[in-house]
Amino acid sequence: MDASTVQRLCHAHAADEARFDIEGVLQTLGPDPRFESFPLGRALVGWPTIERFYREQYPRFAPQVVGYRVLGEWVNDDAALREYAIDVRTERAVVGYRVMSMMPADHRNERLAGERLYCDDGFVRVLLGPLWDDPQPMPES
Repeated sequence: MDASTVQRLCHAHAADEARFDIEGVLQTLGPDPRFESFPLGRALVGWPTIERFYREQYPRFAPQVVGYRVLGEWVNDDAALREYAIDVRTERAVVGYRVMSMMPADHRNERLAGERLYCDDGFVRVLLGPLWDDPQPMPES
């Protein structure tokens, strides 16, 4: 895939998330997606786990987002990287998070291979909600 295809998939993924179009989101992903969070060092791995997240937890998480802005975007043939400012309503207050989302390309399937989030553990806790215990430890490189 070239950079414009990676960017198109990234934009489609984000737009489908914003519209709560779960089928559209899932269509942007390859058959074995991996969602990793750093520096937490945990990952949601595989189609069944990612599909469960989007069908069960994402509809609970998304309404908590009260605002977001894309602060920057960088794209090449291998990944799209977006920096976000995301405001999330928690039980106690609205909390602002800075999140770097890298979406690597799955060249074999011409889809996205998943997502790597670089953010505060608090954001991952809110994002995953009751699935917090599902992530697997990532192997050390």
